[in-house]
Amino acid sequence: LPGEQRPRYRTGHPLAAALLLAILVGLACMLPVVVSAFALVAVLCLRVGEYLFGDLAQRRSVRGNSAADPFLALVGTPWALIKAFLATLVTAPLAAMFGMCVWGGLTFIGKMKTDPAAAYAAGAFVAGLFVLPGGGKPRRAVSRALTGVIRSPGAAMVTTIILGTLAFFVVMGALTLIPSFVPWDQPSSVVKQVTRAWQLQVENGQMGAIDLVRGLFNDLMDSLGLGFVTF
Repeated sequence: LPGEQRPRYRTGHPLAAALLLAILVGLACMLPVVVSAFALVAVLCLRVGEYLFGDLAQRRSVRGNSAADPFLALVGTPWALIKAFLATLVTAPLAAMFGMCVWGGLTFIGKMKTDPAAAYAAGAFVAGLFVLPGGGKPRRAVSRALTGVIRSPGAAMVTTIILGTLAFFVVMGALTLIPSFVPWDQPSSVVKQVTRAWQLQVENGQMGAIDLVRGLFNDLMDSLGLGFVTF
């Protein structure tokens, strides 16, 4: 009716969310280290936002708006940060294991070279942060953000077309371009250096398999800034 206000356009956008994930995964395959680190931070921030604004939306759906809502969100921020950090600390290793499984399958079953297999493993890690168990909060945060930004069916169609075009070019780049592991060295170079050093140590009778595993673990922890977690 003319005198009535039209209902707000509020709907989920699963296709747009899937395209965003495809873009992020494709970028991770081209820039594995940089984009994986960005995705980890982004997931942490999305969890914080969902803990804060998801609970706020739930309270508003029950009792309506309140002048105390901004204060409650401010007070709840430290607790949301703690919960988001702990949840990410649990889900990130699961995504890393998923990436390692992909790397192993591509390397030993698919006979793929070390560098492209590691790049696709980084893409699997990024995807795992959202699609594996524990990724519900980041997914809901993305869906909530898309619902708030896209306000009409026309805007939804334009957004989907733009994201689809970007996803196509990013995926094509991920399949054809040589991945860059900056700021780290190429995995193949690291493997050659470690293997050469191990062989020299074995020839001199100074290192065994356990020492090799210990050295690899210590080098990994040092590169992640976790040098205190070493043997």
